[in-house]
Amino acid sequence: MIYQAFGAVLPSFIMMFVGYIYGKLFREDITLFNKIATWLMAPIVTFAFMNDYIPTAGVLLRYGMGFSVMFAISFLISRLHKEDREIFFTGNVYVNSGYLGYPVLMALWGERALALGVVYSFVNVFVGSTLLPALIRGKLELKNILKLPFLYAIILGWGFGIAGISYKQLPAGVLTAFNWLKEMAIPFLLLQVGLGISRIKFETSSIKGYSFVVVERLLLIPLMLLPIAFFFEPLEAKVFLLECAMPIGVNSVVVIGAFKKELVPKAGMTVALTTLFSLVTLPFWAYVIERIFG
Repeated sequence: MIYQAFGAVLPSFIMMFVGYIYGKLFREDITLFNKIATWLMAPIVTFAFMNDYIPTAGVLLRYGMGFSVMFAISFLISRLHKEDREIFFTGNVYVNSGYLGYPVLMALWGERALALGVVYSFVNVFVGSTLLPALIRGKLELKNILKLPFLYAIILGWGFGIAGISYKQLPAGVLTAFNWLKEMAIPFLLLQVGLGISRIKFETSSIKGYSFVVVERLLLIPLMLLPIAFFFEPLEAKVFLLECAMPIGVNSVVVIGAFKKELVPKAGMTVALTTLFSLVTLPFWAYVIERIFG
């Protein structure tokens, strides 16, 4: 199983590495690439899987409660660090549950697992865009979440699905084009992660601090959340725990930059390091999770 898990994770990292190499070779602005990822590819895949596999309100509630526990644990752990507390808090909360999480879940457990990953990503992005900055800045700004097309894709996909309306009912030519975009989306998003990392300025002076971030994000946090998963259905538990074991998301650097720009280089380094080490830890967690929850 662990070899299978590594084989499922490896293609995603190859795609990210390709994006990173191209980002280093060609220094042109990648703003358009980022906008296509944010405004087209991520909403397409989100809409499709929410429409195909309609999650119940119970799933959303359970994932919301589970993520709330992770949020609280991350906040408490961050208080133990006298320096760079914001980096630890943000990094442990804002994970790469979508662009990396989707393809890994798809490879391991199929489309239904990816649909559950969309629900987890919704909770992750909602908290990461509202409550996380609020605790750090002392100001709650719900308008942040309203700027994300991801949110509207979830609402539309879910709403149409409940109403019995499927994108598969589109005219043949339109459906073919939609499916092309859907199939392109995950590889495109992985390339975008690599490109994004290639643009981050790194700070290499605090090796000890980075080690703590890697251990907390990739090992300690998912381990502490393991008991929570026993309250979920087996597939829900597997998706929840593996998403909790994902590396730090690139968007965490944006959150850090909003209130402490001097920490951006260090935050960028945590994204790169956790992403690199997750090539080892994700197959490990996939193996452990599969053994426990079948």
